[in-house]
Order: sequence, then structure tokens, then C-alpha cells
Amino acid sequence: MVAMLTLGEALGVAATTPGEPLGTGSAMRFSTAGAEATVAIGMSRLGHTAVWVGVVGDDEVGRCVIRDLRREGVNADLVRVTGDATTGFMLRDHRTPDHVGVSYYRTGSAGAQLCGHDVDAAFHRTGDIGLVHLTGITPMLSGAARGAVHRALELARERAATVSLDVNYRRALGDTSAARAELEAMLPYVDILFIGEDELFLLTHETEPENAARFMVTLGPREVVVKLGERGAYALDADGATAREDGLPVTVIDVIGAGDSFAAGYLAAWSENRPLTERLRWANACAACTVGTRGDWEGLPSRAELPMRARVGAIIR
Repeated sequence: MVAMLTLGEALGVAATTPGEPLGTGSAMRFSTAGAEATVAIGMSRLGHTAVWVGVVGDDEVGRCVIRDLRREGVNADLVRVTGDATTGFMLRDHRTPDHVGVSYYRTGSAGAQLCGHDVDAAFHRTGDIGLVHLTGITPMLSGAARGAVHRALELARERAATVSLDVNYRRALGDTSAARAELEAMLPYVDILFIGEDELFLLTHETEPENAARFMVTLGPREVVVKLGERGAYALDADGATAREDGLPVTVIDVIGAGDSFAAGYLAAWSENRPLTERLRWANACAACTVGTRGDWEGLPSRAELPMRARVGAIIR
């Protein structure tokens, strides 16, 4: 069985060193990024099979995306390469470790060409799938990408695969009302919902994590996980079980990628039927490892590192 199949957009990234503003003309570091790709890499590093589905351009950035995924053990055989568009790109200005300015160059990019046919081909060529992971980013990229996400929801239900959704609200992709409408359309198909404390307003008037989770579990998901940043996270399932875990102490180097790393840790533990508390511990450890290093996914821990202090003082028992 494939533990997880995910789909979305991946991009090239050029970033300044944290603490060095772009305007000073400092040296930059190139890498690749993408919310779903980061989750796939995290799952792979923790010992679970992961398939990433997307579209990249026939260019050097697209080749880097595929190279990074494969090097990390993610199955990228279903990535479509197109000569009709270039791979998206983003520029990050790390003025301080926790203040990052981001400029996207993705209009008409290859990633926005993801469509239902890509999803059909992926499900056809993939055997049993335990989990389908989606984010709120992909359906906002284009009409075709939205169709791909909803086709994935339909096929996941047909396959009896669990669906996880990370809200991942991006204001640059659409206003609040559009994002809310899209999330509300997806929620009836979702089993595990990840949402940041600063995203609660999209789905509820409740501001306290516990009250918000109790409301959102009535909308369809069987589990709701509220990410609280450095304060950790809170989880509730439809049977009433709850868990809350504090964040781990870490010197922050780069905050980008923390939420996706969190989701990877949680879903890896979920795939092993570990209890809510342990899922949150794995999630917090992965997030802490990421914010303690540069890059979206480069600092994610391996399975061997989880039981150790993993450079941030985290101990997972």
C-alpha cells in the first residue's frame, strides 16, 4: 500500500540568509518548495511511502523539483512535464528569522495546469492508498487545479482512502470569501483537518482552539488539529478524545515550512495508529526541526533521529 498520495504545486525558491535583507544585495540560496511536496518528503523520511502528483515545466527548476523529490525517496513518476509553461518561482527576503517577505512569480505557471486527468492517471497507476493529502492552496491556483482537487476527493472516497486537508490560507491567491467557499465545499470529504490558529476565522467565529475544534468536527472531519505555533497544538476527534502538547524550545532560524512539517509528523504517526498525544509530539518535533534550520524541508528529521534529541532538544518516546 502507498501510505500517502498528495498533489499540488512545487516551485523554485531563492532566499536570502536570515537577517540579511534582499536590498543589501546579499548572497542567495536556491532550493525547491511546495506545501504538499514538503509533507511528502517528511513522510518519506519517517519511513512511509509517498507519491507526489503535479506539473512542472521543462526547465531547470522543474528538473530540480523532480530531483529533490526522488533524492528524498518520494515517488515522482507521476509528475507531468510540460513545455507550455515554466515552473513557478518565489523570492524570499529573510529580513529577520521570523519576518519573511515573499514575492511569487507563478502566474500561468506549469503548476496551475494540474488537472483531473493527472489525478485520474495517478489513481489508476497507484495501488491501494492509505491517505490522500490536500491543501487549500491548490484549488485556488486555477480552475483546472480546482477540478483536480475535487476529482481527488471523489476518487479518495471511492477508494475508501482517508483524506487530510491543511487549510494553508494564502491571501495572494484569493480573498477570504473565495477561500472560505472552497474549504466549505471540501470539508464533507475530509477526515483530518489541519488549521492554524490565525486561520480559524475562515470556518468559525470561535477563537478558542478547543471551542473551534468542537465546532469544526461537526462540519465533517473526524479529527481537527489546531496549530498554535510556538505554543504547540490541540487535537480533537469525533469520539471526543482530546490532546494538547506544548511546542518544543528551539532557536528559530527560518519559520517557513513549519506547518507542513507539522502535518508530515502528525500523518506519519497517524499511519502507525499512534494515539493523539503521540501524533502531536511527532508533529511538534518535525516543526521544531524545520524552524531550527534553513529551508522548507531540509531540516526534517529521519526516522532514526526521532527518538533522539534531533538538534532541538525534542525527545519522542
